Amino acid sequence: MGDILLLYDSKCENSYLSDYLQVGGYRVTEISMDEEQLIEKRMFNKDIILVLCEDASCYSDKCHELRLNTEIPIMVISNIDDEWTKVKLFRSGVDDYIAEPFQGMALIARIQARIDQFRRLTRFSGYIKTRDLVIEAFNRRVFVNEIEINLTIKEFDILLYLAQRPNSVVTREELYNAVWSQRGVEGYAEAITTYVMRLRQKIEEDQDNPQYIETIWGVGYRFVL
Repeated sequence: MGDILLLYDSKCENSYLSDYLQVGGYRVTEISMDEEQLIEKRMFNKDIILVLCEDASCYSDKCHELRLNTEIPIMVISNIDDEWTKVKLFRSGVDDYIAEPFQGMALIARIQARIDQFRRLTRFSGYIKTRDLVIEAFNRRVFVNEIEINLTIKEFDILLYLAQRPNSVVTREELYNAVWSQRGVEGYAEAITTYVMRLRQKIEEDQDNPQYIETIWGVGYRFVL
């Protein structure tokens, strides 16, 4: 599923939506639209931003500000079903707009579709997220539980190469050829094993039961998405 940042205006403070989303399997962080500093801090490591408001026409500037600070999908949920309001919000950077009333299952499907689309589009470019691990390819930064992890050049390259091929088995030789840019030489398997062990020490909560980098015995590794 994913992590949702749910922003609401003062008229929607007691939202039924958060409970509904949590029942649907999402982790939800609720913040008032007025708490700007908290929003900036909490939007990190989220999969989508939902803006819940009565009158969406008042929030195009806010959505534009959000877009300047993040590339993750932004979806607005509002009582206003007005074409010009929708156009204005889409121009401000909003990815989707839903007018109430709506069917709950349809909403869940659209949220998940936006999350899946973003993950597909960014897998080979700038952003990869799975559970509590975030990889920023362009910036060469890695975060676990919102804490930045310092990796060596080779550790980062190994992690990125695996993460860009999720749920696929990558042999040690392929990994070595890709990261070291040369054909496998004597001792390459031991070198890969050592680097993966160090990488797990930094990103895995339990190295003996890794949740991100799985060993395929006798072959190589698989990044679990």
